[in-house]
Amino acid sequence: MARMKVLLAAGLAVSVFGLAQAQVVPPAPPALPKPPYTDPQEAIVARQASYKAQGQMFGAMKKAIDAKQDPAPFAPDAAWMSQWGQLIPSMFPPGSETGHDTKALPAIWSDKAGFDKDAANFNAAAAKLAQVATTNDKAAFAEQYQAVGETCGACHRAYRARTQ
Repeated sequence: MARMKVLLAAGLAVSVFGLAQAQVVPPAPPALPKPPYTDPQEAIVARQASYKAQGQMFGAMKKAIDAKQDPAPFAPDAAWMSQWGQLIPSMFPPGSETGHDTKALPAIWSDKAGFDKDAANFNAAAAKLAQVATTNDKAAFAEQYQAVGETCGACHRAYRARTQ
């Protein structure tokens, strides 16, 4: 009987340790870019780095949602994404239409008002995601995560070249 208790305790310890190992750790938000850029090519490099960071954060959030993890640790990432959303329009200065394998479509510059509106929608959705994360409401966080994703998709459909 004592041996059975030891085995059960060991199994429980392994299970708890395994759950702790499965926790998704949010990436540390990087420094935000500092527009305006005098060199449009620098703007491309900075925006690509910021979009890559955003994608990493968003991917980690998805893993945490799928794992039913508490969303509170992701509030700083969501706040960073909201701040990034405020900067997006300034990250596409004239002259940054080409170079560094940019996927930006000419519509960004020909439909500046529409592009700015989509960036504002992303900003608002990400700000709400940050607020929801602080409540630690898993269902609300997952729902708002979807809303943020929809704003990303809307902008990509209109303003980003498709990759093969």
